[in-house]
Amino acid sequence: MTRVIGIVSGKGGVGKTTSVINLSTALMEFKKKVIALDADVKMCGLGLQLGMYHFSFTLNNVLMGKGKLFEALYIHSSGLRIIPASLSSEDVNIYRLKEVLQDQFLEDNIVLVDGPPGLEKNVTAVLRVCPEILIVTTPEMPSLVDAFKLVSLCRVTNTKIIGIIVNMYKNRESNQISVKEIKSTFELPIIGVVPEDDNIKRSIFKGLPCVLFDPCSSASIAYKKIAANLIGEQYNPPRFLMLKKFFRGLKR
Repeated sequence: MTRVIGIVSGKGGVGKTTSVINLSTALMEFKKKVIALDADVKMCGLGLQLGMYHFSFTLNNVLMGKGKLFEALYIHSSGLRIIPASLSSEDVNIYRLKEVLQDQFLEDNIVLVDGPPGLEKNVTAVLRVCPEILIVTTPEMPSLVDAFKLVSLCRVTNTKIIGIIVNMYKNRESNQISVKEIKSTFELPIIGVVPEDDNIKRSIFKGLPCVLFDPCSSASIAYKKIAANLIGEQYNPPRFLMLKKFFRGLKR
Protein backbone atom coordinates (compact mmCIF):
# COMPACT_ATOMS: atom_id res chain seq x y z
CA MET A 1 0.00 0.00 0.00
CA THR A 2 1.32 3.43 -0.95
CA ARG A 3 1.56 6.08 1.75
CA VAL A 4 1.97 9.72 0.74
CA ILE A 5 3.07 12.25 3.36
CA GLY A 6 3.49 15.93 2.51
CA ILE A 7 6.13 17.80 4.49
CA VAL A 8 5.50 21.54 4.54
CA SER A 9 6.43 24.70 6.41
CA GLY A 10 4.89 28.13 6.84
CA LYS A 11 8.12 29.80 5.76
CA GLY A 12 11.46 28.95 4.20
CA GLY A 13 14.67 28.29 6.11
CA VAL A 14 13.22 26.10 8.85
CA GLY A 15 14.73 22.81 7.67
CA LYS A 16 11.83 21.31 5.71
CA THR A 17 13.93 19.82 2.90
CA THR A 18 16.54 18.65 5.40
CA SER A 19 13.76 16.86 7.25
CA VAL A 20 12.52 15.17 4.05
CA ILE A 21 16.01 13.91 3.25
CA ASN A 22 16.81 12.63 6.72
CA LEU A 23 13.40 11.10 7.40
CA SER A 24 13.56 9.30 4.04
CA THR A 25 17.00 7.93 4.88
CA ALA A 26 15.94 6.94 8.40
CA LEU A 27 12.90 5.10 7.01
CA MET A 28 15.24 3.21 4.68
CA GLU A 29 17.15 2.05 7.76
CA PHE A 30 13.87 0.61 9.00
CA LYS A 31 13.78 -1.41 5.74
CA LYS A 32 11.00 0.67 4.19
CA LYS A 33 10.71 1.44 0.48
CA VAL A 34 10.93 5.21 0.30
CA ILE A 35 10.88 7.84 -2.42
CA ALA A 36 11.50 11.54 -1.72
CA LEU A 37 9.64 13.71 -4.23
CA ASP A 38 10.40 17.41 -4.70
CA ALA A 39 7.12 19.25 -5.28
CA ASP A 40 8.80 22.64 -4.85
CA VAL A 41 8.90 22.97 -8.63
CA LYS A 42 10.40 26.47 -8.56
CA MET A 43 13.45 25.77 -6.38
CA CYS A 44 14.82 22.20 -6.83
CA GLY A 45 16.08 22.25 -3.24
CA LEU A 46 15.97 18.49 -2.69
CA GLY A 47 18.49 17.64 -5.39
CA LEU A 48 20.72 20.61 -4.62
CA GLN A 49 20.96 19.72 -0.93
CA LEU A 50 22.11 16.23 -1.91
CA GLY A 51 24.79 17.60 -4.22
CA MET A 52 22.87 16.54 -7.34
CA TYR A 53 22.73 19.32 -9.90
CA HIS A 54 22.17 17.85 -13.34
CA PHE A 55 18.91 16.10 -14.25
CA SER A 56 17.90 15.35 -17.82
CA PHE A 57 14.31 14.64 -16.74
CA THR A 58 12.42 15.85 -13.66
CA LEU A 59 9.01 16.06 -12.00
CA ASN A 60 8.47 19.26 -13.97
CA ASN A 61 8.65 17.27 -17.21
CA VAL A 62 6.15 14.74 -15.87
CA LEU A 63 3.73 17.48 -14.82
CA MET A 64 3.97 18.94 -18.31
CA GLY A 65 3.03 15.56 -19.78
CA LYS A 66 6.39 15.01 -21.45
CA GLY A 67 7.12 11.55 -20.07
CA LYS A 68 6.58 8.92 -17.40
CA LEU A 69 7.26 9.23 -13.70
CA PHE A 70 9.84 6.43 -13.59
CA GLU A 71 12.00 8.46 -15.99
CA ALA A 72 12.38 11.11 -13.29
CA LEU A 73 13.70 8.74 -10.62
CA TYR A 74 17.34 9.11 -9.54
CA ILE A 75 19.36 7.23 -6.93
CA HIS A 76 21.70 9.18 -4.69
CA SER A 77 25.03 7.64 -3.66
CA SER A 78 23.48 6.93 -0.25
CA GLY A 79 20.85 4.75 -1.89
CA LEU A 80 18.10 7.32 -1.36
CA ARG A 81 15.67 7.41 -4.28
CA ILE A 82 14.50 10.87 -5.29
CA ILE A 83 12.23 12.45 -7.88
CA PRO A 84 13.69 15.96 -8.24
CA ALA A 85 12.22 19.21 -9.49
CA SER A 86 13.91 21.22 -12.21
CA LEU A 87 16.11 24.28 -11.98
CA SER A 88 14.16 25.68 -14.92
CA SER A 89 11.93 28.70 -14.30
CA GLU A 90 9.38 27.41 -16.82
CA ASP A 91 5.83 27.61 -15.46
CA VAL A 92 4.42 24.26 -14.38
CA ASN A 93 0.87 23.27 -13.49
CA ILE A 94 1.35 21.56 -10.14
CA TYR A 95 -2.35 20.67 -10.01
CA ARG A 96 -1.48 17.54 -12.02
CA LEU A 97 0.40 16.32 -8.95
CA LYS A 98 -2.63 14.32 -7.79
CA GLU A 99 -2.49 12.26 -10.97
CA VAL A 100 1.28 11.80 -10.58
CA LEU A 101 0.95 10.55 -7.00
CA GLN A 102 -1.53 7.91 -8.15
CA ASP A 103 1.02 6.41 -10.58
CA GLN A 104 1.45 2.65 -10.14
CA PHE A 105 5.20 3.21 -10.10
CA LEU A 106 4.84 4.49 -6.51
CA GLU A 107 2.92 1.44 -5.34
CA ASP A 108 3.99 0.01 -1.95
CA ASN A 109 6.30 2.96 -1.25
CA ILE A 110 6.29 5.62 1.41
CA VAL A 111 6.44 8.85 -0.60
CA LEU A 112 7.65 11.93 1.26
CA VAL A 113 6.61 15.01 -0.69
CA ASP A 114 8.79 18.08 -0.16
CA GLY A 115 6.25 20.88 -0.53
CA PRO A 116 6.95 24.53 -1.32
CA PRO A 117 7.48 26.74 1.73
CA GLY A 118 5.04 29.46 2.69
CA LEU A 119 1.39 29.88 1.80
CA GLU A 120 1.41 30.39 -1.98
CA LYS A 121 -1.02 28.61 -4.33
CA ASN A 122 1.31 25.67 -4.98
CA VAL A 123 1.25 24.90 -1.25
CA THR A 124 -2.55 24.63 -1.36
CA ALA A 125 -2.23 22.21 -4.27
CA VAL A 126 0.14 19.99 -2.25
CA LEU A 127 -2.19 20.05 0.76
CA ARG A 128 -5.11 18.95 -1.40
CA VAL A 129 -3.31 15.90 -2.86
CA CYS A 130 -1.39 14.60 0.17
CA PRO A 131 -3.55 12.47 2.49
CA GLU A 132 -1.22 13.26 5.42
CA ILE A 133 0.81 16.32 6.32
CA LEU A 134 3.76 17.01 8.62
CA ILE A 135 4.47 20.64 9.47
CA VAL A 136 8.06 21.73 10.17
CA THR A 137 8.67 24.82 12.29
CA THR A 138 11.36 26.34 14.46
CA PRO A 139 10.65 27.56 18.02
CA GLU A 140 10.74 31.24 17.02
CA MET A 141 7.61 33.39 16.86
CA PRO A 142 7.70 34.32 13.11
CA SER A 143 8.01 30.66 12.12
CA LEU A 144 5.27 29.60 14.53
CA VAL A 145 2.88 32.30 13.32
CA ASP A 146 3.31 31.14 9.71
CA ALA A 147 2.95 27.51 10.78
CA PHE A 148 -0.31 28.39 12.53
CA LYS A 149 -1.59 29.93 9.26
CA LEU A 150 -0.65 26.68 7.55
CA VAL A 151 -2.64 24.69 10.10
CA SER A 152 -5.67 26.85 9.31
CA LEU A 153 -5.14 26.23 5.60
CA CYS A 154 -5.00 22.47 6.22
CA ARG A 155 -8.38 22.69 7.92
CA VAL A 156 -9.81 24.51 4.91
CA THR A 157 -8.50 21.80 2.55
CA ASN A 158 -9.57 19.07 5.02
CA THR A 159 -6.05 17.67 5.14
CA LYS A 160 -5.01 15.38 7.98
CA ILE A 161 -2.11 16.80 10.00
CA ILE A 162 -0.03 13.99 11.53
CA GLY A 163 1.82 16.42 13.74
CA ILE A 164 4.55 19.01 14.04
CA ILE A 165 8.32 18.70 13.86
CA VAL A 166 10.06 21.35 15.96
CA ASN A 167 13.41 21.89 14.28
CA MET A 168 16.62 23.67 15.37
CA TYR A 169 15.61 23.46 19.02
CA LYS A 170 18.26 24.86 21.35
CA ASN A 171 18.44 22.83 24.53
CA ARG A 172 18.82 24.93 27.68
CA GLU A 173 17.92 28.08 25.74
CA SER A 174 15.37 30.27 27.47
CA ASN A 175 14.87 32.74 24.61
CA GLN A 176 12.67 30.47 22.52
CA ILE A 177 9.15 29.09 22.65
CA SER A 178 9.13 25.83 24.58
CA VAL A 179 7.89 22.55 23.12
CA LYS A 180 5.19 22.47 25.79
CA GLU A 181 3.95 25.93 24.74
CA ILE A 182 3.98 24.96 21.05
CA LYS A 183 1.95 21.82 21.74
CA SER A 184 -0.55 23.77 23.82
CA THR A 185 -0.94 26.50 21.19
CA PHE A 186 -1.37 24.24 18.18
CA GLU A 187 -3.30 21.46 19.95
CA LEU A 188 -1.52 18.99 17.68
CA PRO A 189 0.95 16.18 18.41
CA ILE A 190 4.64 17.12 18.47
CA ILE A 191 5.90 14.16 16.50
CA GLY A 192 9.53 15.03 17.11
CA VAL A 193 12.02 17.65 18.27
CA VAL A 194 15.25 18.01 16.29
CA PRO A 195 17.97 19.87 18.23
CA GLU A 196 20.18 22.46 16.61
CA ASP A 197 23.18 20.51 15.38
CA ASP A 198 26.22 21.70 13.41
CA ASN A 199 26.36 18.27 11.77
CA ILE A 200 23.37 19.26 9.66
CA LYS A 201 25.37 22.02 7.94
CA ARG A 202 28.38 19.74 7.56
CA SER A 203 26.29 16.99 6.00
CA ILE A 204 24.70 19.40 3.51
CA PHE A 205 28.18 20.61 2.53
CA LYS A 206 29.12 16.97 1.85
CA GLY A 207 25.84 16.30 -0.01
CA LEU A 208 24.86 13.53 2.41
CA PRO A 209 21.90 12.93 4.74
CA CYS A 210 23.01 13.71 8.29
CA VAL A 211 21.59 10.33 9.35
CA LEU A 212 24.45 8.74 7.37
CA PHE A 213 27.05 11.50 7.72
CA ASP A 214 27.05 11.21 11.51
CA PRO A 215 24.64 8.51 12.76
CA CYS A 216 25.28 9.32 16.42
CA SER A 217 24.66 13.07 16.16
CA SER A 218 21.74 14.49 18.11
CA ALA A 219 19.86 15.44 14.94
CA SER A 220 20.33 11.98 13.39
CA ILE A 221 18.97 10.23 16.46
CA ALA A 222 16.01 12.64 16.54
CA TYR A 223 15.17 11.94 12.89
CA LYS A 224 15.33 8.19 13.48
CA LYS A 225 12.91 8.55 16.37
CA ILE A 226 10.51 10.55 14.19
CA ALA A 227 10.76 7.95 11.41
CA ALA A 228 9.98 5.20 13.92
CA ASN A 229 7.02 7.23 15.16
CA LEU A 230 5.67 7.52 11.61
CA ILE A 231 5.60 3.76 11.12
CA GLY A 232 4.48 2.87 14.63
CA GLU A 233 7.79 1.43 15.80
CA GLN A 234 10.09 2.15 18.69
CA TYR A 235 13.63 3.38 18.17
CA ASN A 236 16.26 2.93 20.86
CA PRO A 237 19.72 4.07 19.75
CA PRO A 238 22.25 1.21 19.81
CA ARG A 239 24.48 1.29 22.86
CA PHE A 240 27.64 1.89 20.83
CA LEU A 241 26.10 5.05 19.35
CA MET A 242 25.26 6.41 22.77
CA LEU A 243 28.77 5.59 24.04
CA LYS A 244 30.30 7.31 21.02
CA LYS A 245 28.13 10.36 21.66
CA PHE A 246 29.13 10.33 25.34
CA PHE A 247 32.87 10.23 24.66
CA ARG A 248 32.54 12.89 22.00
CA GLY A 249 30.90 15.11 24.63
CA LEU A 250 33.84 14.52 27.00
CA LYS A 251 36.30 15.70 24.33
CA ARG A 252 34.46 18.98 24.03
